[in-house]
Amino acid sequence: MPFAVAIDGPAGVGKSTTARRVAETMGMNYIDTGSMYRAIALYCVRNKINPQSETEVTAALPNINVELAPGHIFLNGEDITGAIRSQEISEATSTISPYSAVREKMSAKQKTMVATGETVMDGRDIGSYVIPWAQVKIYLDADVDIRAQRRAHDLKAAGKPVDMDKLRQEITERDHRDKTRKHSPLTQAEDAIYIDTGKMTKDEVVAEIITHIKSARR
Repeated sequence: MPFAVAIDGPAGVGKSTTARRVAETMGMNYIDTGSMYRAIALYCVRNKINPQSETEVTAALPNINVELAPGHIFLNGEDITGAIRSQEISEATSTISPYSAVREKMSAKQKTMVATGETVMDGRDIGSYVIPWAQVKIYLDADVDIRAQRRAHDLKAAGKPVDMDKLRQEITERDHRDKTRKHSPLTQAEDAIYIDTGKMTKDEVVAEIITHIKSARR
């Protein structure tokens, strides 16, 4: 199999930003699995499919085709890169992503994508389920308060109101859903390297992961 790096961890820990920078630095492909789930959520919202109904979402899956290109994501041929980042889509994604059929469809897609070349892939179940054979597995983590503060910073930068108590509650609830879902729950793979991002700068996290990649390639 091609060389692969799996980066897992809970919501708000900086997985996507870190994974993207590592891939760019190392000249590897980057697969943003989170955007794939957001694409399904967008389809459901647009087509008035109730995200709360696992039956309705599952029935819609045969009509959904998700493709990735560098810096872009496509839903049934339409570039939806800018349409999947709204709060509405974030909430719908949180609801539909634990569904077994959704995860099976996306995991199967991700397994084929990673076989096309050297890859950095981030998500919740990459090292434990999607590509357990990955040569480098990383588990990023941070305290709930730190993740809430980071989310608050992003919201303030976007000119949106901030409720710290609500943010902490949302993150805690998301962690619980991710860790207790039936299909491929969030967990640290036994051979994954644990990194507490709350005690490091973004540059330090990227540098440490790159060190592990170079070591694994020797």
